[in-house]
Amino acid sequence: MSVPGRTSFLEELLRGALRLDLLDPFPAQPEEDRKIGDAVVAEAKEFARQLVDPAELERTGVLPQEAVDRLRESGFVKLQGSPELGGLGLSDLNAFRVVQAVSSWSMPLGLAVAVQNSIGFGPLVRILPDGPLREMLAARVREGLLSGFADTEPAGAANHRRETVAVPTEDGTAYLVSGEKVFSGNAPVADLLGVVATVREDDREIRRLLVVDPQAPGVRRTAVHEFMGIKGVPNGGFTLDRVRVPREHVFVEQPSAHDVRITAQAGGLAVLGRMYLIAAPALAIAKQCLDWSRGFVRRRRIDGVPLAEYEEIQHLVAASLADTFAIEAVSEWSLLCEDAGLNPLFEQAVAKNVTSVLCWGVVDRTMSLFGAEGYETAASKERRGAPPVPLERAFRDARNLRISGGVDFQLDYWLSKLAIFSYHRADALDDGTGAERAAGARTRLHTALSPRNREHLDRLHELLGGFRSRCAELARCHPEDQDLFAREHQLIAVARWATEIMTASLVLARAARRSAEDDAEAQDLADIYCTGALERIDGYARQAGEEYRPDTRRVTERWIEESGHTGLLDDIATGPGQESRRD
Repeated sequence: MSVPGRTSFLEELLRGALRLDLLDPFPAQPEEDRKIGDAVVAEAKEFARQLVDPAELERTGVLPQEAVDRLRESGFVKLQGSPELGGLGLSDLNAFRVVQAVSSWSMPLGLAVAVQNSIGFGPLVRILPDGPLREMLAARVREGLLSGFADTEPAGAANHRRETVAVPTEDGTAYLVSGEKVFSGNAPVADLLGVVATVREDDREIRRLLVVDPQAPGVRRTAVHEFMGIKGVPNGGFTLDRVRVPREHVFVEQPSAHDVRITAQAGGLAVLGRMYLIAAPALAIAKQCLDWSRGFVRRRRIDGVPLAEYEEIQHLVAASLADTFAIEAVSEWSLLCEDAGLNPLFEQAVAKNVTSVLCWGVVDRTMSLFGAEGYETAASKERRGAPPVPLERAFRDARNLRISGGVDFQLDYWLSKLAIFSYHRADALDDGTGAERAAGARTRLHTALSPRNREHLDRLHELLGGFRSRCAELARCHPEDQDLFAREHQLIAVARWATEIMTASLVLARAARRSAEDDAEAQDLADIYCTGALERIDGYARQAGEEYRPDTRRVTERWIEESGHTGLLDDIATGPGQESRRD
């Protein structure tokens, strides 16, 4: 994710420096671009309302064919495409806003739009060099292409190797692809499929992206997946049996300076794509929950006292307001910091976890606030005359966001393994110049913050020192990578420690800018968020310590073997389709 000559706030943080100068000033969307986005967002909201009925989509679990056809014909499947290809040419932030707006009306529809604009072929066309692959894809995008993306296999998404293989034909003009894919976005409605496969050439294996026609001989769509939430989202699986793919339809990286740059750009598109696939829907759900909560506390009274006057209710609502403010801070920074010459990839990579976990906290608190009425379906509420708030639907949809694009704990582990300890292993830590550069910005930020937020900022500086020391200790005590990387729980805690410091810093910087723009709530929201973040960081710091480690391996091995703990299973009842652990 590193880019020569361009740093990022998070990358510097991982190296041990809190570069507040990089946050000063916190970026804002240019007014002209905001107006462009306002117009397209308004169109997208109306388009979504005309296209699907969210309640009907929840009931049937099927995106209507008419909706698929109209989506294919619209510019919303190529938000950032060039006008020559029928695209809208939007900025990153405006594309994010459109996905958020559509997701606010219908999460399945929003995700279908997000797939097209994140991991579809439309974005890939923008970076491909001239040649047969670009010409073919550009023509299909111009016609109204819906594309699917297939990487996950039945064995899971965390394996480095893909069991789907592509073998060159004897004449070298094509590949024969065989394998099985599951959980593939937009696969049931796709006109072309992007398939990640292991390519065997010259006694080596390389993962590559192949463009597959779903109508080609050997392709068989196996199922449309059904989920506990996001009902109607087009997602499915398929098998490939010696499917012939022309060599020119394979995204091949050549060892030239140009293609190395293209490969890096392709990786950047995948990282940016999670902002559309995860962060935008997360913000949509969080804001919906706040809107529903406002209506609920206004109409509900307990023992004659308005619900909003109870301290714990105020605490729940304020925490959700602060978490939503934090989602906005991370999203804005991740999509706008590149305009200041910074590398956005580090922040965009961790934004998936930050925004989805914060969203989950908001929707969970909202469920607690509503009680039984929150757990009740919207249809049931409507039948008895209560406001048909679909909170239970949002609850299920939000849980998907913590899984889609990589399970949260696994992504945290990879951040530690591939990024944090690459600095602490390679002696690439900050040499003190970062602190010097940040000194002036720290003073300016202090001046712009409330007294409590100044205290939070000072505390973040202290915690970064502890973070750096803990990483150094782990690297010193476990000089062999295999030993260090086996300590997964500690490494996950280290990653969460770092991302909490990052998020709190972004929240404080955004609050400083917003308060200067006469946002009366910004400082209070930052205070609420940082108070909770500092408590969480203390917990992660303990988990990252050697003394924290309980012996989870021993009890797990006994449980798997069912020796010594079989009594825990005595009351399990098994039914059709369920396996007994004693079988």
